[in-house]
Amino acid sequence: MGLKRVACVFATFMIFSIFATWELHRRASSELDGYIRNLNKSNDAPHDHTGAVISSSSFTVDILSVASVNQQYLLHAQQTTFATHKSVRNFFNATETDDADPFCHANITFQHVDSVSKFCRKRHHGMSPVLRYLSGQYARTPWLGKKKNPTGWLCAQVRPYSGLMKVQLHYQRTGQELPDYLLIFDDDTYYNMEKFQMNFASFDSSIEKVYAGCLVRAPLHMVNFTFPFGGFGSILSKGALVRLFRRHQCPGLGGGNYIYINDGSINDKESLLTEDSSADFCSRLEQDNVGELKYFTNGMNLVELMYKYTNTEKYRDVNKWTRDSHFCMHSDWVLGYFVNYYNVSTHVTEPKFKNVPHARFESYKKSEIYRRGTGFCRNDARCEKDTDICHRATPEWMEMETARLKLMAPDSFQ
Repeated sequence: MGLKRVACVFATFMIFSIFATWELHRRASSELDGYIRNLNKSNDAPHDHTGAVISSSSFTVDILSVASVNQQYLLHAQQTTFATHKSVRNFFNATETDDADPFCHANITFQHVDSVSKFCRKRHHGMSPVLRYLSGQYARTPWLGKKKNPTGWLCAQVRPYSGLMKVQLHYQRTGQELPDYLLIFDDDTYYNMEKFQMNFASFDSSIEKVYAGCLVRAPLHMVNFTFPFGGFGSILSKGALVRLFRRHQCPGLGGGNYIYINDGSINDKESLLTEDSSADFCSRLEQDNVGELKYFTNGMNLVELMYKYTNTEKYRDVNKWTRDSHFCMHSDWVLGYFVNYYNVSTHVTEPKFKNVPHARFESYKKSEIYRRGTGFCRNDARCEKDTDICHRATPEWMEMETARLKLMAPDSFQ
């Protein structure tokens, strides 16, 4: 009887413990979701701070800030400073809760980080030139170990594409017209929206253009590859967004049919292509340069393909990764690859690169890193008055700079 009673008490204790742990997890998740819903309350419609709807005929910019729930103050600083410019229609954010593995940061340790780095730096026969080059550039363990939050950094590599899916769903659900430009950047990035409007409002945003706030250029003698330095942001025109949202059919490639909901927000004429008009896309897909083919399903667009490519293989499962199933790209490289190789943007205008294939990422005001940084690439934690862009800007500096600009152009802000 004594043993049975002990067993009964132990079983009761275990059931209570499991329930208590589950309840704590549920409450934490609920609170986290509530916070994110509150942050996203401005995403539901074109808006300004008075609640008035901004005319679709005006110059419109949507912002996607790639962030973390652990740095809420940075999102708040962006949203209440430069994002109050009248050109800004929607302020989206992407945090852990938008990722396919929202508890990645809690489920992995530095040992996982080390294993991912070692796996991704291996080269093997059959790699494409671009993937072979990138594997040698993947973050080394010692560099990662110096980071304040190496597990958080690793988990965040998928987040821009979780955010892009979120943006696409917003356009689909609301039927909202695409903006003239979509800006994607980190939560500690500052953009001078008054200067941005002056620089871009006169351009034809229907032309497919993608700019990097700071463009990183690999040595041409090694590989032809450019990508945006994520912290300085990427600028996508309406024309580029149309290309990202186009759906593709590639008979013989990909399985089944991708199921999506089209409610008229992204025009079928632009998003659903015939087999012939998808020929270039399918040809590139078949080359499978970075292992993207296996994640494609007929009817997908590039946003959905990038999301599946980045979010399918989990970092916590690194010990189960294989040569054919893994994710070994920095977030910046993903956008660089798909923009350049899938022709999301027109060819660059610089004469020097006129005959260079896959040169489609433009630099913003010639801000580039090749051996050394030029232009805005030098504005890393060194934010100066009246700059166009600054990375690692503090909330205090954002507030001070925006207050200064509001005094100069009060009618430009909400």
